[in-house]
Amino acid sequence: MNNNILVNKIEIEKEIIIDLIKQDNRDGAINLIANRANVKFKTARDIVQMFDEGDIDLFDGKDLFLVDYDEVLHSDSTVHQEPVPSSFLEVEKDRSKQGRSKKGLIIGLSLLALGFIFLRYVIGFNHIRHHLSELAQVFGKNDGGATALDADTALRGTSFGSGATRVADVEDFRPVDTNLLSPEFKPTEMAKIKNAQFDNLIPAKKSPTDEEAQLALIYLTNRQLTDVIMQQKLNIKIGQCYENPLRDGNQRCVSCMILLYNREKKDWQEAPEGANFLDNAYDFYLPEGGDIWGAKALSMHIPYDYALFKKYERKD
Repeated sequence: MNNNILVNKIEIEKEIIIDLIKQDNRDGAINLIANRANVKFKTARDIVQMFDEGDIDLFDGKDLFLVDYDEVLHSDSTVHQEPVPSSFLEVEKDRSKQGRSKKGLIIGLSLLALGFIFLRYVIGFNHIRHHLSELAQVFGKNDGGATALDADTALRGTSFGSGATRVADVEDFRPVDTNLLSPEFKPTEMAKIKNAQFDNLIPAKKSPTDEEAQLALIYLTNRQLTDVIMQQKLNIKIGQCYENPLRDGNQRCVSCMILLYNREKKDWQEAPEGANFLDNAYDFYLPEGGDIWGAKALSMHIPYDYALFKKYERKD
């Protein structure tokens, strides 16, 4: 079974499409296929239907832009066709069974991984609460504060799938909510804000939507974000973006804060359960000649987006 589909000579990872469908975001899957492969939305919808009906593996190695899905799977039996060797049919059946078996194995392994995360990071934290209190104090929280770390400190990258980690002596551009800082740290942060000269920042003329930012971060985190979106019912919301002159050859680059929005509680959430692998702000870039946004580490100072958190706080 191939890990990619071929559409108009462009390879697209099956797993990305499957993740979007599991999130009930078929429009996102259709847009991704249409934009990446430069095909019509009808073609993209037909391809997503192949995923929905579990037939996508039958088209491995074929360019789906050239395949008539209905003709292949629902052709009129009265039309004369060359007889298909029974051995070929058996091979196709075996391939279909193997595909389902692999899907079952993947689902089983995912459930085991989620169980481990729950035991390690939820139940385990009940026994090390004092460590959380110490961390909260470092970043300006008092002992009676919320149980989760605030967004500007909790959404901090520990490591990505490649194994890369942040180096301690690299300049930290992430914005900080100064209202939560303890008195000994506040003067340093205020001086940093003054030196950043936020008045000179230019609001972005074009920036990613919430869905585009979310997809970019799914790629950046090697799909770690996918489980958070699905299991913890969280989505990415993006705030005010600013033009970033450090384009690195891209046609656009903007710097923006993000937050995690809990779809069930209708409120923003400070950190996902388990390992924290997100920062609270990123650069989003649009490659030359491309129309799909990517994400990378923040490379300039931007102000803390209080309006973003006010917009998505629970209204009761």
